Amino acid sequence: MSRIGKVGEVSSEVLFSTQRLGFLVDPMHAILSLILALTTAASSLTLSDSVCQTRENSPVSTKDLRSAPTMITIDNRSFSLTTYPWRDFMNGGANGSPLMVVLKILSGDKQPLPSGIRMDRAWVLFNEELWDVSYLRTRLPGRDFDRDGWINCPNSPVCEATIRGGPKWGPFVYVDVVVRLTDGEGKQYLLQAPQQYVLRSD
Repeated sequence: MSRIGKVGEVSSEVLFSTQRLGFLVDPMHAILSLILALTTAASSLTLSDSVCQTRENSPVSTKDLRSAPTMITIDNRSFSLTTYPWRDFMNGGANGSPLMVVLKILSGDKQPLPSGIRMDRAWVLFNEELWDVSYLRTRLPGRDFDRDGWINCPNSPVCEATIRGGPKWGPFVYVDVVVRLTDGEGKQYLLQAPQQYVLRSD
């Protein structure tokens, strides 16, 4: 599950209080609870190769996201982010599919990424809107959703993941994409690919 909202928006919690007379529950609260459950079920995603989940508000301010560097240095080596955002109008119906973005971390020296690096969060910004994809995980064959593993970068110069189920922005608009990397010692890095053009496939 991913979170889409206005930049700077603080998500609110809907609190349900029930007044019990035996096992009797206020009918209006019961109806609201049913609507909430149906909405949650309708918005859940099952993806073949990547999973988007949001369990908390973004821990990074919009200002920090927009000012994230386009190149970072880890162990005296440089790394950058390339992306491919697109919407599918061939298999996604007349209105097209939700936004999808391929994320690629590239090492400047073409050597394998440092051991222990993982990609664990992504943000896509469009004007005043924000798509926050937290807890990036990869679907492991034969394993349940809750047991999916972190996207640990392989022994390769490229670390790749795909996020799906985004908003229906564009196509033919520009978005800013930011990912968070975490190294083996728990240190975190933000890395940005600004002004990425959303394409369409037909």
